Amino acid sequence: MHPAVKIFLDQLSYGVRVDGGARDDDQSVVSVLARVYEKARNALEYRADHLVRRAAIERILKRLMVYEKDPSGLAKLLLIELKWARYVSIAELEQVSEAKLAQTLERYIKVFESGVPREWLMGVASAEIEEMFNLNRDFGKFTYFTFQVIKQKVKVTDPNLDLLVFMAVDRIYSQSDDEQQAYHILQLAGGNINETWRLVSLAKNSPLLNRLQKFVSSQMGALLLLRDMYFADPGGFRQMIEDKNNFSQTASKVLDKQLRLMGERISTAAVRSVIYVFLTKMVVAVAIEMPAEVWLFGSVAKWPLVANMLFPPALMWAVTRQISLPKGREKEEIVNRAWLVVNNFEALAKEEDGLLEKPAQRRSVWYTIFSGLYAVVFVATFGLIFYGLSKIRFNFAAQVVFVFFLSVIAFLAHRIRQTAGIYRVKQEGKQRSSLWDMVWLPILTAGSILNQGLSKLNFLAFTFDFILEAPFKVILGFIDSWVQFLGTKKEEVVG
Repeated sequence: MHPAVKIFLDQLSYGVRVDGGARDDDQSVVSVLARVYEKARNALEYRADHLVRRAAIERILKRLMVYEKDPSGLAKLLLIELKWARYVSIAELEQVSEAKLAQTLERYIKVFESGVPREWLMGVASAEIEEMFNLNRDFGKFTYFTFQVIKQKVKVTDPNLDLLVFMAVDRIYSQSDDEQQAYHILQLAGGNINETWRLVSLAKNSPLLNRLQKFVSSQMGALLLLRDMYFADPGGFRQMIEDKNNFSQTASKVLDKQLRLMGERISTAAVRSVIYVFLTKMVVAVAIEMPAEVWLFGSVAKWPLVANMLFPPALMWAVTRQISLPKGREKEEIVNRAWLVVNNFEALAKEEDGLLEKPAQRRSVWYTIFSGLYAVVFVATFGLIFYGLSKIRFNFAAQVVFVFFLSVIAFLAHRIRQTAGIYRVKQEGKQRSSLWDMVWLPILTAGSILNQGLSKLNFLAFTFDFILEAPFKVILGFIDSWVQFLGTKKEEVVG
């Protein structure tokens, strides 16, 4: 057995729980109201389930720090709100004391004036706090093992290659967000916050990072399957990987289950993305369309308005229906690949599908010509869309809203397709393009720009965070204190 595999296997606990265990079944008015509020608030952001708690911690911290500067006070209030909303389980609370949480917060507060952006620090602090509650330590072990697998297949020279490979693996394999990535780099940097800020900034500005992320995505199927197999049966994992027949049978069953779950996640993600667009982007769109139509035309055109309401879910349904998951021979390839990773690790470096150095390229005349051609295609694509809409009597305001929804939904649907493709067997450098890409790519580009830009204009989220949340949580605190007071008085009477 290869030393890297042996070290990895020796580090696993072989009995860890995937989730945090049972939560306090608190059905008090405060707890119920807090959970309802958090569900409503989380619906306003398009975020994966495993990132919700970290984002909630960051949001709560930013609000609390407006009026509470003492780390001990912050820790106490944070724990109260996390318990209200049932973000933490009983077992998770047992391993994170108020004093330990206060020490963590104090460490970040001390460097607020160091030149590192405060908002970034709060994000990293939230990632560390979220991981403090996490009972599952084996998940990270798989991330570092995957780093070892990917690194030996990367034949690129770069002084920061280890950093870039780890960042790519952490993003694609572990699905970490920016804040979690920064915290993981902080751990590797020995807790030096300023050095972490430098390293993260360096990695984000590297042109190699996107290429590495794409390569990591092409290698994910077998590595994800190994992790899924472990958490399906932690105690039997080590014995399982020593017998090929047992391994293949177990791997096939686990893969089938994961593909069924992936199908369910695709449907859920499609619904959530449409809700996300309606709750966030529609506010902007409707604010443009309806006043503009009244001002320009004297009334609101009903047919275009209905079409713009029905189009997003219809487009999302059509795109997600085209998503296919691995079948037959491709599933066998994934299983065989997973066996190769743990039992013939040294052979991975010799494979032909590694990431190689790109030959130095100068911007040729052809590159300039194709760039100009793409610009023409971009303009022509949207020109034809606007022209077609005008022919079916969409006024200009309705056309803008339609194109807006088309671009954003197309981009979100593309992200769902990418997520669904993590188990597929892909070959780096062999992606095929079609004439359809000439039309679809400009729409995706516009959707990406709109999604990034307008995420900062999430008016409903702003309303919740800065207008509703603070007074709402004050009211919850008052109700909670009142209930505790009544409980005390009741004990006095009974006593």
